[in-house]
Amino acid sequence: MENEIQTLDELLAQVTERRRNLLQEVVSKRTRHFCMVLEDLFDPHNISAVIRTAEVFGLQDVHIIEEANPYKVNKSILKGSFKWMSLYLYKKRKACMESLRAKGYKIAVASTNTNNSVLDLDLSTPTAFYLGSEFHGNHPDTLANADYEFKLPQYGITESMNVSVAGGVLMTYLDVFMQKEGREKFTLPQKEQESLLYSWLDRHINGIENNSPIKRIE
Repeated sequence: MENEIQTLDELLAQVTERRRNLLQEVVSKRTRHFCMVLEDLFDPHNISAVIRTAEVFGLQDVHIIEEANPYKVNKSILKGSFKWMSLYLYKKRKACMESLRAKGYKIAVASTNTNNSVLDLDLSTPTAFYLGSEFHGNHPDTLANADYEFKLPQYGITESMNVSVAGGVLMTYLDVFMQKEGREKFTLPQKEQESLLYSWLDRHINGIENNSPIKRIE
């Protein structure tokens, strides 16, 4: 019985009505229209902070490139948020970009060397937003192959923000865009919602050992 596959209804029956209503409400607002890509960040606290913020804003996927710096899950910063996420770890930046393009994403890369604001982008198109390392920004190959370079609106003297803060500011702009357009236009198809809800319930009830939110791609 321990390895028996349960149905979605059977899993739903094992949680309280309050938890059931919360998960169903949250999954109905999840989106993959936008996703975050973290390229070789040095500080795992920054990565975990972006993941946690993405969960709060309802972005389901975060892609992490660890070609130079391996990522270690920091549970104290994540506060359990990664249980509700889909995290993809790549050993090669090329594999990440190829995967995103195959899914239909445009590639938008944060850069201090452009005049293009995030507000100038065509946000109606599925877009993967790259944030680069704390010291060097995004890799030259990433910049060379991006569809767009962008920066966040700034009015001070300091050239750039902390990367986790920049991620939060960026996701605020994306959320405002989706609210204005109608968030229902960007939510997941019903089948994807049901599959995601199943994973959430399985992790919540049975733990993440056999259903990890992290997928490693060599």
